[in-house]
Amino acid sequence: MMRKLVVVGVMGLLAGCAVADTTAQFELPGGIKVSIAEGVFLATKVKVIGCAVGGGAGCLIDGQIPFGIVRGLPKTYVKSISIVALGKSYPLDVSGMYDAWGKRPLEYPGAVRYFGGWCFDERNCQFRGLFSDGASTFVAEWRVVQGRGMRTVLTDSSDVVDLFMSHIDPPRFVD
Repeated sequence: MMRKLVVVGVMGLLAGCAVADTTAQFELPGGIKVSIAEGVFLATKVKVIGCAVGGGAGCLIDGQIPFGIVRGLPKTYVKSISIVALGKSYPLDVSGMYDAWGKRPLEYPGAVRYFGGWCFDERNCQFRGLFSDGASTFVAEWRVVQGRGMRTVLTDSSDVVDLFMSHIDPPRFVD
């Protein structure tokens, strides 16, 4: 009996480690620092409608379409994405983003970079990200205008995903 308890206890500890919160940190060209924090998704903490495995494609979490899942519930949610650029820090809108980053690197050289962006000055920037993978891939784009960050794109539309895969750094339109 004692042996079973030890095995169950160790398995419980290992399971707990497998679903721990994670933070990915990296630096973009130009010295821009990015931090992406993901937390364990707990369905009991949100209102979930229609996300059961095999229950069809219609799914809402807290009244929003969840990006990063196809069917079933997500394992993680994005808690925050923060940018530090030119001495200023900016939090980005991460609502509706699930199973987004995991343990991936910023890029696989010569193949794909998953996050890009630049700043015109310390109060005006643009960023893009490519998240999740496979059938659940989605993209997001943000602009920081006069120090205020706002998300301008959140979609899993395959043509937009393809565009961001080819052009992860937003275009530069500078006078």
